[in-house]
Amino acid sequence: MVEKFKNLLKKYLSIDIDGMVLGSVEDSNVYQKYGIAAAAATVVALFSLLLMAFLIATGEVELDDVKTRKIVDIVMPERDPELIDSVERPDEAEPEPDQVPPEVDIEQVDDVLDDSLNLNFKFKAKRQGVFADGSYVPIFQVPPQYPRRAAERGIEGCVLLEYTVTPAGAVSEPTVINAIPKGLFDRAATRAALRYKYKPLIRDGVPVAVEGVRQRITFVLEGEGKGPGYIPENCRGMM
Repeated sequence: MVEKFKNLLKKYLSIDIDGMVLGSVEDSNVYQKYGIAAAAATVVALFSLLLMAFLIATGEVELDDVKTRKIVDIVMPERDPELIDSVERPDEAEPEPDQVPPEVDIEQVDDVLDDSLNLNFKFKAKRQGVFADGSYVPIFQVPPQYPRRAAERGIEGCVLLEYTVTPAGAVSEPTVINAIPKGLFDRAATRAALRYKYKPLIRDGVPVAVEGVRQRITFVLEGEGKGPGYIPENCRGMM
């Protein structure tokens, strides 16, 4: 029956029934493939859209979090400057009274020693006719430094100085008149004399300078028989 129907269609309508059937079958396979591809593409597209929407939503949340964060401002409290109380000035110290050098007896022997050299010094001043009693002596004396070279060699000696006593009682311009031995004790004697102090000479109520004052400074090492007034043999002829 089918074959007869096909033949009739072919005869009157010139239609290839087998071709149509086969064509429709092939077309259905093609449509099926395209449908599957379209469905897969749709699924991928939807998944991509969902993923993008999720990422965008997550980014917005993070941005919102960042925007809502606020750094707390630290404000230092204002402090009033501290006022320093005025400092009381200490009372001014009273000026110390002028120190007057002690009176020194010219006949007294100064037993001042240099510990490093273990020495003994004696001082004798030649008395000039300045006062009526013929004496003008220092009221303050400083023992000289015994030269090391002389001490090591056991040399004794003396120096005769001449200088001017100023109106203030100080020694000025000392000059060596004689020295035994020559040049060994000159410097030590001159330095010591510059530190001497005299009682100023008053004339008509005014202190005056005294020129030509002489004094002998003796350098003596310690030893037996060298008591007060001892003068080395080499100095006994010195005026």
